[in-house]
Amino acid sequence: MNVRNIIVFLLLTIATGGKAQEKELPLLFTDRDFYTSGETILFNILAPVGDSSRVIKIDLINTNGKIIAGVSKNLKKDQASGYLYLADSLNTGNYLLCTTLNGSEQATVKELFICNRFLGLPETSTILQASEIRPIREQSLEGLVFEGLNKTYKTRENVHASIHLSGEIFSRLKGSMFLSVAEIIPGYSTSAFAIENPDWKNKLVQQEGIVLMGRVKDPRTGTPFQNACIQLSVPDSIPWLDYYITGEDGLFSFRLDNYRGKIPVIVQGYDLNKKNLLKIELHRRDSLPSFVPPLSTRQPPAALLQHASGAIEATTLRKIYNCQELDVEMAHSTEKHDYPFYGVPTEIIYPRLFMDLPDFTEISRELLPGVKFRAYNRIPTMQILNPATLNYFNDPPLVTVDGIPVRDLNIIKNLGSKDIERIEIGRKERFFGDLTFHGVVAINLAKHDNKLFPESGELIKFEFDAVQPAVSLKPPQFEKKHEPDLRKVLLWESEPKSTQTLNLEFKTSDIQGFFKIVLRGKTEDGLVFYKEQTFEVK
Repeated sequence: MNVRNIIVFLLLTIATGGKAQEKELPLLFTDRDFYTSGETILFNILAPVGDSSRVIKIDLINTNGKIIAGVSKNLKKDQASGYLYLADSLNTGNYLLCTTLNGSEQATVKELFICNRFLGLPETSTILQASEIRPIREQSLEGLVFEGLNKTYKTRENVHASIHLSGEIFSRLKGSMFLSVAEIIPGYSTSAFAIENPDWKNKLVQQEGIVLMGRVKDPRTGTPFQNACIQLSVPDSIPWLDYYITGEDGLFSFRLDNYRGKIPVIVQGYDLNKKNLLKIELHRRDSLPSFVPPLSTRQPPAALLQHASGAIEATTLRKIYNCQELDVEMAHSTEKHDYPFYGVPTEIIYPRLFMDLPDFTEISRELLPGVKFRAYNRIPTMQILNPATLNYFNDPPLVTVDGIPVRDLNIIKNLGSKDIERIEIGRKERFFGDLTFHGVVAINLAKHDNKLFPESGELIKFEFDAVQPAVSLKPPQFEKKHEPDLRKVLLWESEPKSTQTLNLEFKTSDIQGFFKIVLRGKTEDGLVFYKEQTFEVK
């Protein structure tokens, strides 16, 4: 069978159980099939070519469907690579790594085994394992050839080899290839499979960021609240605001584009008619029961039992020597704006350049002409002088602290000169979508403090897991010869240079056993191909 016929055959058989899929699935690969708690899972995803969603979700769940950890990744050239950290507290057993594109009714799931490094793996234990599944099968192409790879190597030996792609395969490449070298357990492997995903379908396609959703209710009746203004704030050097006016269903949603890592978020809201209090509820996933296939009780494979103790010892030593496995890019990166959402300020005041003033009442009197800050019956109010009429606006201005809108002015009343870096004033009426600001007083603190904003039914603050930053494998530090080299992953390249001949250069570690080199890629018609080769380190 020639290469072209192989490609046609694979295109028909890549689907689960050999049946054609209505929609191509994202394919999920991990560095290994067995882990100990405290380690890191490295994963690579090959997504459907040209899918409209540019964000993919990866969750680790237990056999009850409870989410243990999860991240989101941006797709680049229909591919994504990332990591999940495994907490030391994880119980020994099988887990499921699930990946789904938003809007898809199917999910790709890979089974993994995780061993608690403190409790180990008792020989008499039984495990729950997925059953009644049809694994996604891969086919190896003959047009990929390994050259110069030995069957055995010594520990800490340099490896030089190459992989040659035929001209037919190279001409049909789409995007990047993926290359890995990692430890394996001979006689033990886990499967990837597809499941129906009815709970995940969503009308909002996540293109560059993550969609945050929730619902507003009337706290007295528990019914959805219409005509509420829900605001989302992410403090930044140039602040930005997003808002949503709820309909009859009380639902709201925000798309957090171009954010990376963990970011501080405040969601708050108010009744546009100023008559009712609100209760905001965010849609937060804590379980994915529909992702769990039928399970059966089995004994752990003998190969796993033999490997467990050595794997636990290696992980413990890596912890002792603080071996860092990954290089992660800047944790927090946002889309930059030319000016704040409330517009360019009319003037900027730096209170710390003047006399020390104890509270905001004194600051407004001495440094902010045309800004009236008063307390009537212990309720602070603020007004700004309208320069067009030389009268104060009847409605209060927009007041922000580090870009976060403030509705309760008690938050700022005790701020003195030493607390404030600068105050930006906008003296004219300004418009932001459907919102009207009767002047602006934007306070920027010398030291940001979210504690100023107390949580309530109308205000929720939390750290949001945005898209995970790019990650790469940290090069080994060979100058420390007295320290053990316990790398189980020797090479992990999500974008090796696309040439017909790929040169491999890496160094084995002190781990003795079997390792596997895997090259994967995708053709322009969506076909995923791979080639693998095993060698031993002893």
